[in-house]
Amino acid sequence: MILGGGPGSELRPLTDTRAEPAMPFAGLFRLIDVPLSNCINSGLNHIYVLTQYNVTSLNRHLSRAYSFVNGNLFTPSHDGFVDCLNATQRPGHVKLDAWYQGTADAVRHYLEYLAGPRHAAAEDVLILAGDQLYRMDFADLINYHRSRDADITIATTPADEDHALHLGILGVDEDMNVQHFEEKPPEATLHTMSMDTSTCFGLCASDAEEKPYVASMGIYVFKKRVLLELLSRQFPAAVDFSRDILPAVVGERSIAAYPHAGYFEDTLKLRLFEGDLPMYTEPRTLPPTKITDSTIQDTLLGDGSRVVGSTLRGCVIGSCTFIDRGCDIQDTIVFSADEVQPERDRRAKLAAGAVPLGIGAGSQVRRAILDRNVRVGRRARLLNAAGVREGGGRSALPRGVVIREGIICVAKNAVLPDDTAV
Repeated sequence: MILGGGPGSELRPLTDTRAEPAMPFAGLFRLIDVPLSNCINSGLNHIYVLTQYNVTSLNRHLSRAYSFVNGNLFTPSHDGFVDCLNATQRPGHVKLDAWYQGTADAVRHYLEYLAGPRHAAAEDVLILAGDQLYRMDFADLINYHRSRDADITIATTPADEDHALHLGILGVDEDMNVQHFEEKPPEATLHTMSMDTSTCFGLCASDAEEKPYVASMGIYVFKKRVLLELLSRQFPAAVDFSRDILPAVVGERSIAAYPHAGYFEDTLKLRLFEGDLPMYTEPRTLPPTKITDSTIQDTLLGDGSRVVGSTLRGCVIGSCTFIDRGCDIQDTIVFSADEVQPERDRRAKLAAGAVPLGIGAGSQVRRAILDRNVRVGRRARLLNAAGVREGGGRSALPRGVVIREGIICVAKNAVLPDDTAV
């Protein structure tokens, strides 16, 4: 069961029109493709995605990208599926009760699916978040869970202090049995939970010193029987697994910690990770990318893009993006456009004084995220030269532009006229 996420307020305005798991990354994929690809590559083919907030683009992506799973993959009986379970009013869940209040509450809404005849033979339930970056073989995780005969297994990662303040932190013994669990511990008590992580995660001494905390990844394996008991009888009003249930059952239930030493990030920070397993997403039939008289360094370019006489360094450029002559773009992410705009249409727009799709000639962009179908006029300066950390709303910034943590964010479908300066 993959949790489709909430409002993602820290990523606004990028989440104003989409759920956080629907956020594009690496020029081609969406965040939801990470847990789904991990499932598929691990041989797991009975997958529910629980969605609630801004579901339209997420549901559309799932239906287009993962229809191949439904009925024709993995098993001789061809019973694989990726189904969306949307928050909805139905008997027993009306008015506010219809909305998921948290992770545990979301799963509770659909316990009848787990308890029904379709999954009568299922022994365990894997619960994942839809907005994280990592690579994991879930078969190893489940085998570990079963070999330990654990009621609950929590996937864990080593964390430094900055990350530990925003994650669930575990205390474990030498056999990785969970002795203590605290969600987002305050800084005053965090240091009492540090430990030697070199043994459990196989870290060198310097890395273990830098990351002395065992942190939950928000990835859980429950025995199905235990999950049903916890959500329906023992904690019928619990909202979150990490806040309400896991701390309360330490010592009562057998809880194991699974060590994951690979890359993990639970917030949207683009970083590439290598691996020879495929990533799945929605296929698009697009022309090749065309680059003319340009300098491209440490940059990903999506299919159907065109770059003319420009310099790109440290960028991720989504599909169907047009970058006109003389642009200088660095450390920037540009989400895909919906179409490749024909050159005659671009010229007609410019002749009429309008702004076509893409980034206009002579523009400079630094440390920015440009959402889908953004139109940037000629000679724009998106530089944040004043070093603003937070800005937007009623500030002097152009409409559709905010600054978050020093990063310029341009909202979906925004139009920035010629000579715009930020």
